[in-house]
Amino acid sequence: MNRPRLRLLGEMRWGHLLVELVLLITGILIALAVNGWIDSRREARAERQYLELLVRDLGRDLEVLDDVVKFEGAQVDASVLAYRGMRLGVEPKDREAVAAALSQLASRRTLRLGRATYTDLLSTGNLRLIRNTDLRDRIVRLYETNERTQTIRDRNNQEYVDRMYVPYLLDHGMIAPRPAPNLPAWSAAIDQSLAERTAVPVDTSNDPLWRLPPSAPEWSNLAGRLWYRGLVSEMAIDQSRQMVANISALRQAISTELSTRRWP
Repeated sequence: MNRPRLRLLGEMRWGHLLVELVLLITGILIALAVNGWIDSRREARAERQYLELLVRDLGRDLEVLDDVVKFEGAQVDASVLAYRGMRLGVEPKDREAVAAALSQLASRRTLRLGRATYTDLLSTGNLRLIRNTDLRDRIVRLYETNERTQTIRDRNNQEYVDRMYVPYLLDHGMIAPRPAPNLPAWSAAIDQSLAERTAVPVDTSNDPLWRLPPSAPEWSNLAGRLWYRGLVSEMAIDQSRQMVANISALRQAISTELSTRRWP
């Protein structure tokens, strides 16, 4: 009598333990699934936020590039005006315009696009959160390409503006400096403030250039430098337009991802 009862109690005890084990494993699996679901939703929300920030940054980049194209366009116009004057001669009535163009071309603009969100994605390792691999690759490719373009533009400005054009203009003192009309508002205000504080009127009578005969080597030398100065701005316009096209395409792709995906 006792043995069957003991056997029954043992079987019941093992059965109870088995049930508890199954319940424990099931609980663990459910907890893991819930945690995974929570993590997935958290990562999806972070991904969406990053994509929205990229759209914002790229929109600001387009505004910067629009200003750059306008600035460089004015520089190209100035270089064409001044170059033609150096090659074809300048009528007295046109001297002030040419002198202003020569002075204006001494200014240049450094291109710096925003990359705060992209830098954060790289430094935190959160780039992996962007699940669309094709979109992720396009983002990386765009920022790397833009970085190379900015480096090239910096070198062009340093070589052809800072080292070739400006020192020649200043060292020979062929024209008196004039406030540049196409600088950013804050820089133009400083430029104008200095001109007002000096209180020295500037006109063509202050420019040694016009006292030189057109056959003087300074004219042809300056013309050659003007050619490359204008070429730098022309290249900058072409680069900027290509960047605008690339940024606009990526921005649209990100916007499509945001609008078509189901987000938590």
